[in-house]
Amino acid sequence: MTALERYSKLEGTGLWAAAPSEQRRDVVVSFGDATLVISDARSMQVLSHWSLPAVTRLNPGKRPAIYSPEGDGCETLELDDDWLIDALKVVQAALSPPRSLFSRFRKPLLAGSGLLGLLLAALIVPQALQTHTASVVPMPKRIELGERVRHDLLREGARACQSSYAAPAITILQRRLFQSPAQIVVMQDLPSQQPRVQHVLGRIFIVDARLLEESESAEALAGVLLIAAQRSVEQDPLRPLLRHAGLIATFRLLTSAELPAVATRGYAQALMRSPLTTPDIDAVLQRFERAELSTRPLVDNPFQLDPSVELIGPALREADPLRGEGPANALLTDGQWVSLLNICDG
Repeated sequence: MTALERYSKLEGTGLWAAAPSEQRRDVVVSFGDATLVISDARSMQVLSHWSLPAVTRLNPGKRPAIYSPEGDGCETLELDDDWLIDALKVVQAALSPPRSLFSRFRKPLLAGSGLLGLLLAALIVPQALQTHTASVVPMPKRIELGERVRHDLLREGARACQSSYAAPAITILQRRLFQSPAQIVVMQDLPSQQPRVQHVLGRIFIVDARLLEESESAEALAGVLLIAAQRSVEQDPLRPLLRHAGLIATFRLLTSAELPAVATRGYAQALMRSPLTTPDIDAVLQRFERAELSTRPLVDNPFQLDPSVELIGPALREADPLRGEGPANALLTDGQWVSLLNICDG
């Protein structure tokens, strides 16, 4: 049974006015074929037909209920009969076109879309800002930030090793291994469980003094430096610093070329404890070839000087650019190597 059939014989009384300026009349309200029939209460003469789907309540939740066709307010009908008011609501719902799936879930979908938009913005905007900022920061600023990281390590208890006797060996390594000017700094008591070579910023390479003790030769130490150099090319060392500093500090660096000291607090220790990634093997081999160094001293070193060597060691050995032969001239003389080993002794 349809809703109209259910209420086909239902009638009720109300007050009807043809226009706001006209006097209201007592009427009898009944349901026709998809229409609301309004008849004079005395003569039962039909005064108006309203399309049921178009009937609009002008005062939801208030009594008496006031209706109008199309909501224009020209004709009005006041009803105070609960049965008739409820019946009108049921019949209108039955005659209204079915709501689409989108219309039924429009509010949840819009809310979900807004939340998703905020989530994507929170994920994408910081990364995009970091990428853009890192691409425009010049080398002098990178050197300044790298020096800040180095000094932070010193404030946290690390100690820089310097010796006039070891300076020539450091200079030779810098010129032989790096195509662009770079600085090798040997430090003790670094906050890392495993000794490493860490490129901070501005082509400053921090060498854990423990690597000197574990390296069998200058060539083995040079291999670790070459891997660190390639790692710094593949992963811009400024990006993790910007992630640590946060969105506001990154924006400030972009707009004013200044990065507050508070934004980098704790970064140096976090950097020295961060995992080291495995660089591209072909690019590493090209670095060994340019430096005219064999990969064997690094691969055959009894101590694991870099975690990535365990993964790329077989490939380094197989594709050794010098095929296991030593270079025509040693990287360092015996005296230079001994001086470098004793750099932390003053």
